[in-house]
Amino acid sequence: MAALDRLGVQYQVAAATASLGSACHVETPVRIAAATVPWNQPAVTSCGFVLAFDTFEREAVRPLALRYYGEDIRTVIHLGAYSCRTTRGGRESEHAHGEALDLAGFELADGRRVLVKDAWRQRGPSRDFLHAVAQHACDYFNEVLDPDSDSDHYDHIHLDLGPYRLCVRR
Repeated sequence: MAALDRLGVQYQVAAATASLGSACHVETPVRIAAATVPWNQPAVTSCGFVLAFDTFEREAVRPLALRYYGEDIRTVIHLGAYSCRTTRGGRESEHAHGEALDLAGFELADGRRVLVKDAWRQRGPSRDFLHAVAQHACDYFNEVLDPDSDSDHYDHIHLDLGPYRLCVRR
């Protein structure tokens, strides 16, 4: 929590998500409104996840936005974080531990929106930016799934800190 305070992350300590040992327990849950930049909606994550995401924003996402657009990021657009559920394959989802976020895109400082569902497969700077974001995410997260991974991720980039390592470098 002290690290979140030092970084200026906007958060509140979240209520316990489940009892210790439960399938949906989040270690040190926090409700995040903004890391380096605001999120489109608050989300519950583990403290460790938001620290990794904040670093990813500062070191990768914002510099990439400046490189591709000459603009900073105004808002991170996500589809959700904590959710007590399993994956389609039946294994425990990292969302169930607050260790994952589904990143749908970004709003730039000039108001333009860059969304995975619209730009991932289109030619141009938005596609190149999102592909670069996904590639750089491999340096910060253990598993990065994007629209090229499977049909479940057609509209977002899944980021998680779970025990599995899966990140395709293109």
